[in-house]
Amino acid sequence: MLKTAKATGMNRPRARRVAIRLVILAMICAAPTVPSRATTEIVVRSRYRIVLAADSRAIYGLDGNATECKLFEAQDVYATVSGLAHYGRSYRVADTIREGFAGPGTFATHVSSTAAILKRRVENLLANLQAGDPTQYRILIQQSNYTSDLVQLAVAQTVRSQPMLGIIELRRSGTGTGLTTRTTICPGNCAQNTELFYLGYWERIKPYVATASGPRNVGSAASIDRLIRLEIAAHPNEVSAPINILELTGSGARWLQNGGNCSLPGVGW
Repeated sequence: MLKTAKATGMNRPRARRVAIRLVILAMICAAPTVPSRATTEIVVRSRYRIVLAADSRAIYGLDGNATECKLFEAQDVYATVSGLAHYGRSYRVADTIREGFAGPGTFATHVSSTAAILKRRVENLLANLQAGDPTQYRILIQQSNYTSDLVQLAVAQTVRSQPMLGIIELRRSGTGTGLTTRTTICPGNCAQNTELFYLGYWERIKPYVATASGPRNVGSAASIDRLIRLEIAAHPNEVSAPINILELTGSGARWLQNGGNCSLPGVGW
């Protein structure tokens, strides 16, 4: 692009505008062709551990056959994301986390910063899509019957031997591309000592966990795997194995279950 601009005498502001339009076009072309909630992820948090679990089906473009790890590491933070933020290979949530967790601050302030950056970037992305591809825009903001969240991001980090969890939720504020954010910090403003969070599809999981005699114990890898497979059975074209399960404690991160498509730095068994 710089070589072309120089050869044609294009000034820098115009070259920059052309480059931005090309990036937007590439992002539009990479858009998923199904609603953005097409994933199932579970976060289990107790006082001494955090467990992140995710299916591995990612649908990009027209073929919809991509299988990848939905757990990732950025800036010593382990994360999983559901929704529009996981916007094909062109949209890097890991970069948002690196920026949000850069510099001094507490875990809570880093999560708050990440939420603000994510909100701004997703709002810009939606505005560009609304102007450039209204049909794809309507597909991406199509509201699920089970959640009003457009984006859900879970981040976990060990801070002074304490596993910390942050949940960021972006929701539509009404018409247009404006979004509202909600953050949950554990320990912090969690309701209880033990928490269970669902990202993406969860309509089969929630009633299974909430039995008449009380919530089921879902702390083990086998029970978490079983929950995600409930959604695989309900949404086979959008949620599928392998299922990856990562545990974070005061000692660091390790795999409880790995389907073979996920390799993270410094994570063993």
